[in-house]
Amino acid sequence: MRFLYLPLWLIIFLVLESVAIQFLPNSVMQSELLYIPHWILIFSILILLFYDQGKTYHGLMNGIIFGFLTELVYTDLLGVYLLAYGSSLYVIHLLNKLLQQNLFVAIVLSIVGLVIAEFVLFAVYTIVGQVDMVISDFVQIRLIPTTLINLLFLLIIYPVFTKRLIKWQEVDEQMK
Repeated sequence: MRFLYLPLWLIIFLVLESVAIQFLPNSVMQSELLYIPHWILIFSILILLFYDQGKTYHGLMNGIIFGFLTELVYTDLLGVYLLAYGSSLYVIHLLNKLLQQNLFVAIVLSIVGLVIAEFVLFAVYTIVGQVDMVISDFVQIRLIPTTLINLLFLLIIYPVFTKRLIKWQEVDEQMK
């Protein structure tokens, strides 16, 4: 039953991503800024940091699978979120080998992951012709607000899930 915890939480975050923006105040929503929740990416980064070991790829695989599910549910173009989340999580997996696991590192790696994913999404959607925006507008209108809203989410779930992820990882290690 324990092996279902990670996918179950990712399914919950996938559903909650669609309604999260509705809980923001109207004054925030009436601006031209775009707030895009990437909760699956954030939770996958936490999985990479606190659950995965050097030789496991649970965070990467779950991020790719649920990135693809995000595309099936919310977008018209398949493969973009899979590419964005996959490349972002792979870079985080490589950087994780060099750094300790704590809140500061989680924040820095989340920012790195979000920026990589957002730039991949921006590049692909620009090439395909679905987005017509200069890069300075993209950074001001989408990248900065999206990063801030997802960092807020990270700060909310970090104390709740880090100890659980470490505990689940230790239990899984003992069972092997």
